Amino acid sequence: MPHETNPPADDLTPTQMFAARVKIMADTFWWNIDALLEVAEVSVPEIEKLDSIDKIMSTVAKAVSTFNADAVTKISAAFQKYRPSDGASVDEGASFLPAIWDEVKSEPWGAGFIMGLHEALRRPPRLPIFLQSTAVSAVSSFEVLFSGLVAQYYSVTPQALEAASREKEKEFSLRELKQMGSLDDAINIAIGRRVDELMFGSFADWRKFCLDKMSLKFEEYAIDWDFLQEVFQRRHVIVHNGGLASRRYIRNVASEYSAGVKEGDLLQMDQAYASRAASELLTFGYLLAMAIGRKFDKEGSETFLAYIHKFNYRNLIKGRYEIVEKCSVHGESISTTMDDRLIFQVNKWIAKQRLSDGSIDPEVESWDVRALSPRYRLAKHCLMGEKIEAMKCLESLYSAGEVSFEDVIEWPLLEPLRGTEAYIAMTRKMEIPDGWQFSNVILFENPKSEMLHRRECSLVHEGFTKRMVDQVDPMSAALCKRCKPVLRQ
Repeated sequence: MPHETNPPADDLTPTQMFAARVKIMADTFWWNIDALLEVAEVSVPEIEKLDSIDKIMSTVAKAVSTFNADAVTKISAAFQKYRPSDGASVDEGASFLPAIWDEVKSEPWGAGFIMGLHEALRRPPRLPIFLQSTAVSAVSSFEVLFSGLVAQYYSVTPQALEAASREKEKEFSLRELKQMGSLDDAINIAIGRRVDELMFGSFADWRKFCLDKMSLKFEEYAIDWDFLQEVFQRRHVIVHNGGLASRRYIRNVASEYSAGVKEGDLLQMDQAYASRAASELLTFGYLLAMAIGRKFDKEGSETFLAYIHKFNYRNLIKGRYEIVEKCSVHGESISTTMDDRLIFQVNKWIAKQRLSDGSIDPEVESWDVRALSPRYRLAKHCLMGEKIEAMKCLESLYSAGEVSFEDVIEWPLLEPLRGTEAYIAMTRKMEIPDGWQFSNVILFENPKSEMLHRRECSLVHEGFTKRMVDQVDPMSAALCKRCKPVLRQ
């Protein structure tokens, strides 16, 4: 998904400007957290190598490569004699320093060598530092998103800004008023102050603000509400208390996280925690942004729902099934059409199946697809593990143009079919369609209705006009409800 970097056009209405900015902020947040998750996945194995005893030994070996042969032989013999056992921690490895010192202290190079070895062994493990930084960065990314959303709330609801100003004795001093160039300057400064005041508060203050001002409940957008609160408390402990449990942490987290924890204990963190924290924040932040967008841009409500579909699908492709399950459940609850509900429902079932032992959900077994589109019959066959029936359905849909080349090679629903002889035989016959590389930037417009469609939509016929996404006004465009093209990538 290309990263949206262009600011919204100046000729948009205030509501349209608000919607465009919310989308840009949500996408930026998405990309930031996505980057953190990807970097952690790649980096953690390498950092673990750096922290291992074997890596320390190889570093020492490199350091002594300039020594003469007798020195190298003596050091090697000492290490063979006193080397820590495989899997020993750095602290355990340090216990053999006195023994090594006895072997090298009479040598002219012994003092320098033992100091270098001591430093290598006593260096704090890098992995906890990296994981703490990842968790803090994820929370910071959410804070940037949330402060921007609050600013947009005030910009689109000036009455809220006026109500807040009445609570103060004086909004601006005479000196400040003289320095302002226009009313817009005054409004922007006032909004900035409101945002700063709120952001200096706690996560509980932010929750109360959204509930009181927008009637939005934080709990509705979290995968695990108790865990999300713990993440914010953990961030505070890392930044202000060196990762040691504080009285505030123990008091404010759920009992499952405070059980057995005493003030001053080091809160352990592994890769699973850091990844889960980032995924929790990603889900919470994105769904909250979409909820605020839908709240104040009623006409664009369906567009924001389409954004959730896209967000959900990309995370399904990446195998982040906890995110998909939450977004699907939330999407079902706010959908206004049967098609939207069915798409979320299928994605929810895929996620639940991948998160479990692969057993079939009773809801899937009882799902009546006889009156639905063939795509849903395909979905049920895949979810039921009926590979022969699913392949027949897939081949029929592909021949009819109801399923695209991209669907066949990417759609996570079809994962059970990949690797089967029938699927491989089908893909061998497939050719990359002309212009496939532009499928995300070109839409097709019905010259009569001016309805916009994706390339693979079954309603597209000869005579439709090609339109570049960048040339389409997202606020006035008529979008096909069947293929659901997304204008802001």
